[in-house]
Amino acid sequence: MDPIALGLFLFGNSIFISLFFVYLARFKKHTKLHEFEMEDREKRLKHQVFELAVLRSLSERAGYSLDLRQILEIITDSLSGLVSYATVSYIMMGSEGRTLLKIHAVEGVSQKFIDNVKQDLTTSFSTMSGKKITAGLIDETISGGLDLNGADKIGSSFNLPMTIGNELSALINISAVAPDLYKDEDTKILYTILSQVSASASKLSSVVENEKRRLSAMIMSLTDGIAMIDPSFRMTVANPALGGILGVKKVDSLMEIIAGVGLKVDLEYSIKQALLHKNVVVLPEVQFNQKYIQITVEPVIDQYSYLLGAAVVFRDVTEARKLTKMRDDFTAMMVHELRTPLTTISYGVSEIMTDIKTLPIKDIVATIGVIKSTAGNMLDLVNDLLDVAKIEAGKFEIVKKEDDLASLITEKMTMFKNLTDQKGIQLISEISPSLPKFDFDRKRIGQALDNLLSNAIKYTDKGKVTIKVELTDDKLQISVTDTGDGMQTEDISKLFSKFEQFGKGKSGARTGTGLGLVVAKGIIEAHNGKIWGSSKGLGLGSTFAFTLPLK
Repeated sequence: MDPIALGLFLFGNSIFISLFFVYLARFKKHTKLHEFEMEDREKRLKHQVFELAVLRSLSERAGYSLDLRQILEIITDSLSGLVSYATVSYIMMGSEGRTLLKIHAVEGVSQKFIDNVKQDLTTSFSTMSGKKITAGLIDETISGGLDLNGADKIGSSFNLPMTIGNELSALINISAVAPDLYKDEDTKILYTILSQVSASASKLSSVVENEKRRLSAMIMSLTDGIAMIDPSFRMTVANPALGGILGVKKVDSLMEIIAGVGLKVDLEYSIKQALLHKNVVVLPEVQFNQKYIQITVEPVIDQYSYLLGAAVVFRDVTEARKLTKMRDDFTAMMVHELRTPLTTISYGVSEIMTDIKTLPIKDIVATIGVIKSTAGNMLDLVNDLLDVAKIEAGKFEIVKKEDDLASLITEKMTMFKNLTDQKGIQLISEISPSLPKFDFDRKRIGQALDNLLSNAIKYTDKGKVTIKVELTDDKLQISVTDTGDGMQTEDISKLFSKFEQFGKGKSGARTGTGLGLVVAKGIIEAHNGKIWGSSKGLGLGSTFAFTLPLK
């Protein structure tokens, strides 16, 4: 080859090779830079994922209490993808002066290594928090793998403080066997992330405290006895009503509640079952101080199915029991009131049908008279039931028109005179002269008067029954007073209940449905009037009075 051509060829190749190595160097540099950026981006992404995971878990724990231990578990579990370590630990204050410590080993380290971590963590936490830690009051949990031949000394270590509301709440420790493992950049990023987590926890703590105060205020105002129990079996709040049921001024602990219940029911076991299985537990009714109490234990669970504790409710069911008994008694009474006349009617009809050809006509007429009277009483009872149903449904109607009340009273006195004569008692009227005419429903007011007069005569064996009408301002006051059996003071408040019988008298032998007074009350109130009863005691008679407005 021509020497000149060969020289040019070699020169060109040298330039090409030089350019190739320059390009290769730049490519390697660019590749390393790209790898560094990717590594840095991956590291920052891991930090962001860690931060978001912790913050999300924090927001999901908003409930009746802020579970710091749960938060620490979330943080320590998430650290494995960010830094290398032999142990990850945390320490926090528990209840009643106790300290909670957990150490988890991911590498084979010795017991001495664990003891060194524990010593370092307790000393640092005590110094930073200013709280004394008693060795005998430390509840510690050690997990992971221990190796008798493992490392004894801590080569690298740093602490991460967890503050809530400007107060050190916990301390997280990361320790490794290798020396100088943690760079300032790693610890700085972790400090920053934990600082943000602490800030979020502080905000959440403020929200929780506000919710606790609001919930406590609501609980304090309830008439039912309430106690809130946290998942650690500690009472967090109890309202005054609970103290009243248990017979103490203030309930200070769950053990006090359990002791107050005693052997009546196994409350401690029921609470544990409600917390363990997240089911409502209803205990048998128990009696405290003449009251019947229904105890219910209900787990408190948030929207994420996280157990916040249990609510123990003491509900006074005394009145409900009384009402049930009253209804049962009323049903039995109504059955009796209907069965007796039906039996009389059935017997009378059978007697007539059997011996109609041989019975004297006067006996047939008398039997039919009894049947008619009995049927009339049954019809009155059914009408009272229908009227009570209308009153309770708000469909009771009256038809007012101008009328004379004095003439209505005179009519009723004439109707009841035969009955009073038979019993040998007087029926007296005291009517204010010149009573004005006014608008009222004559039929319904007459029905109310029938009920009051019949009751007064029924429960009076001697003396008199007086009906009195007075004109006062713009209304009339009508009263029916007797000298009969009277009533006890505690029975007066029950007079106008359909589940209570009207006074049973001194002997207890006299009974009635009590529906008449309920109907009378509905009639008077439909006229915008008022009705009431009074008595000075058993054997001292009674007075029933009502008012009717003139306009």
